[in-house]
Amino acid sequence: MVPSRRAVAADGGCDPVTPLTIQELKPRSALVEIDNATASQVNAIRRTLIADVPKLAIEDVEFHLGPIRDEATGKDYDSSTSMFDEAIALRLGLLPIPTDLSEFRRKSECSCGGTGCPHCQVMFSIDRKGPCTVYARDVVPLGDATLAILEPEIPLVRLGARQALLAYATAVVGTAREHAKWQVAQGVGMYPRPHVKIAKKPDCTESCLKRTAASCPVNILEFSGGKLSVTDELKCIDCGACEKACEHGSIKITPDTEDYFLRFETDGSLTPREALRFALKDLKRRFEELREAIQAVP
Repeated sequence: MVPSRRAVAADGGCDPVTPLTIQELKPRSALVEIDNATASQVNAIRRTLIADVPKLAIEDVEFHLGPIRDEATGKDYDSSTSMFDEAIALRLGLLPIPTDLSEFRRKSECSCGGTGCPHCQVMFSIDRKGPCTVYARDVVPLGDATLAILEPEIPLVRLGARQALLAYATAVVGTAREHAKWQVAQGVGMYPRPHVKIAKKPDCTESCLKRTAASCPVNILEFSGGKLSVTDELKCIDCGACEKACEHGSIKITPDTEDYFLRFETDGSLTPREALRFALKDLKRRFEELREAIQAVP
């Protein structure tokens, strides 16, 4: 049985604080360990990361219609491409835009009343003439260069010799609950911390232990000096391969129901730390609103 990890307060009561440890932090991914928590609590954080963290994404695109003249060469171009405008607009909406949540807010929450201002929307322009391929780097922010698209080499559309693309796009703040283009975190997964216990059975042979060590897909089992040991328990993915390889049951993986790992990536619009911090604050706000609503019930 895995021992309980519930912290005890100074007065002997249970401490409601859930310890959170960042085990791995990269520019666009993180692995977080959440102790003293239930699966439902960790899942609430997971769902909030997926659906409720806001960011900027292109919402409206205005395409120029009619002929376009290049003033430098005097050539005329047709304002058309090999794709429908709706398809190009969809691709533009999926481009990752760096977002500072302390600066930008939803139009519905902005002091401008939703009419549009530098605090609730960002304008971009596209002006390309064929033959060429239009990339994300050609979607240029108007005013603030720090809002340039994070993945400049994403291809959008290919233009022919007499084709041109002239458009203006507007990015606003939203969440994935409204549309997937506003989804900050991807690949959000949770799993209980695995505990690998090794207790060699009398009938377990050396060849069995070697086979068990070789069966681990993440190579955390090591056989040396006639003993089987675990090199890095945190890397265990609880696949069960080692348990199946050992015919005598010398190894057992037990999940900890009060200690979970949460792994996720972001598209770069927010850092993993910013996304997690917002998710935790948003959950706290919603639970406080729920508590106040329950207390208000006569």
